[in-house]
Amino acid sequence: MARAGLVLGAGGLTGQAYHAGVLAALEAELGWDPRSAELVVGSSAGSLTGAALRLGVPAHDLAASALGTELSAEGAFLAAFDQEGPEIPPFDARHALHGWRLPSVGLLARTVRRPWEFRPSAAAATLLPAGFVDITGPADTLAPHLGTEWPDGLWICAARRSDGARVAFGRAGSPPAPLGRAVAASCAIPGYFSPVEIDGVEYVDGGVHSPTNADIVRNEGLDLVIVSSPMSAAHGRMRGADAGIRWALHRRLDLEVRRLRRAGAEVVRIEPKSSTRTVMGVNAMADDRAGEVADAARSDTAAYLALPRVAARLAALPRNARPRIPAR
Repeated sequence: MARAGLVLGAGGLTGQAYHAGVLAALEAELGWDPRSAELVVGSSAGSLTGAALRLGVPAHDLAASALGTELSAEGAFLAAFDQEGPEIPPFDARHALHGWRLPSVGLLARTVRRPWEFRPSAAAATLLPAGFVDITGPADTLAPHLGTEWPDGLWICAARRSDGARVAFGRAGSPPAPLGRAVAASCAIPGYFSPVEIDGVEYVDGGVHSPTNADIVRNEGLDLVIVSSPMSAAHGRMRGADAGIRWALHRRLDLEVRRLRRAGAEVVRIEPKSSTRTVMGVNAMADDRAGEVADAARSDTAAYLALPRVAARLAALPRNARPRIPAR
């Protein structure tokens, strides 16, 4: 049986909705339960979706939550997030004008030691002022719903604020962390959300290292890796204010996919088509379009999965594998 991994990238609130539509299409069109993936890696928005999968929420309930339709008994867990999740105020650029930091000794040392790993986005994250929205409180409030054990086969990516280094909570050798805090750290957009402290160390959004962090699974012996990447773009003509950044992130994902393939894994990458990007808009933190985004992502993904070249790559996907979820 093929060992399949699932990578869920960053993308804000619209990214969460995008993941919901993608996963619902994988479930409906292929008969594959995303909860059965050998390994789930989540960054920022993807950390929330990945945690929900590993806690037992099926893909169709993730889509139902985005669409505002009725949840099944398995997905009722999501109601706690709707009731107790943080209020997300609009971003005010004035908050990012003050409180910039000097480069840290850790960042400078890491750059000198491994200059080929220098990432401007990660470096910038170490310099930006602390954000103005604290999400640790809501994360701790949700802790009773998350259980005390770290879910099997779940990695949550964040970046250490001091030097921008990537940390994958849940991975062997990484610092221990409560699940809620790890997810909050992965979602802590620099300059918007306050850094999240875990055992005295501050962490920020895992997307500053990479919007997907797909390459982190290259040595895990996976046969197939499915990547859902809300922040990049599928091939085709790109328009709009975010066209440049989406194309750059598409090329960045190209590099990570090549690394995975060199390691022997087949890769299926799912990125927003033009029609879905139009629905998503340029504000990733918009909270009024989840249903439209999920619906568009589900439709586009279903069409993509039907392409012969994509279907061939997914042929080995285990259709009857049991979900890797905690016992209730």
